[in-house]
Amino acid sequence: MKIVSGGQTGVDMAALEFARQNGLPYGGWVPKGRMNEDGRIPSQFKSLTETASEDVAERTRCNVLSSDATLIFVDGSFSPGTQQTIVFANEAERPHLVIDVRMGIATSSARTREWLKANPVSVLNIAGPRASEAPQIGAQVREILDRNLDLIRA
Repeated sequence: MKIVSGGQTGVDMAALEFARQNGLPYGGWVPKGRMNEDGRIPSQFKSLTETASEDVAERTRCNVLSSDATLIFVDGSFSPGTQQTIVFANEAERPHLVIDVRMGIATSSARTREWLKANPVSVLNIAGPRASEAPQIGAQVREILDRNLDLIRA
């Protein structure tokens, strides 16, 4: 399975780091200039493609459209970017699942596992809030993905 994400801090970077560190194929669309809220997206993420503009909505749309399904992590609230991801997934009729990490790691991991088993995916878009909106979500997402590595690697 290939992981795609948009390069923002928080969920996006957790997903990309997970893929890179586990030797999984990864990629995704990032805004022109490769910027996220921390500055420039690190150069070791070479498989990311810049969109034609700095508009983050374009990046979000491209990632939804270039994937088979989207896994969306939230921490209670839905940021405007997360809401836009859901809109794009619905418009494109792509399967998507919202996981609220407040359910706990075990429950979030189990729901993710069930959904991955039920939805054959070759390219998975992983999305959610940036670190400034949900400071702990990157580590939580990383643990959830680690617990599902066997399915993601298959």
